[in-house]
Amino acid sequence: MALAWWGAAACWFLGTLAGRLTGSHTAITGVLPLPLAVLLFALCAGLWAGLVHAANRGRRGARPALAVAGGLGIVDLVVQLVGDVVTRNYVHGGFFLAALVLAGAGFTLLFRRG
Repeated sequence: MALAWWGAAACWFLGTLAGRLTGSHTAITGVLPLPLAVLLFALCAGLWAGLVHAANRGRRGARPALAVAGGLGIVDLVVQLVGDVVTRNYVHGGFFLAALVLAGAGFTLLFRRG
């Protein structure tokens, strides 16, 4: 479970960085200079990795928090993927498609018994 979520976070981080380098701006990357945007996204990816680690270790409340945050993240990935298809930004979209597949796997494994 943890590897799927961490892989999704890595693809999200790399996709956002690639999008920034290819000219695809979000609300954050359009306003901030590149080094500050990378630092902000690295901080978010680190917080996400910590939440995944806590859920993987069985910390109380981490699984429901991961389920809510992961569900919102999947919705965001779908919205951004649709935007990438419309704008034909295949580099950004490729990373986000990989993140969506890995996040879906992580979400499925989150609720697997066993």
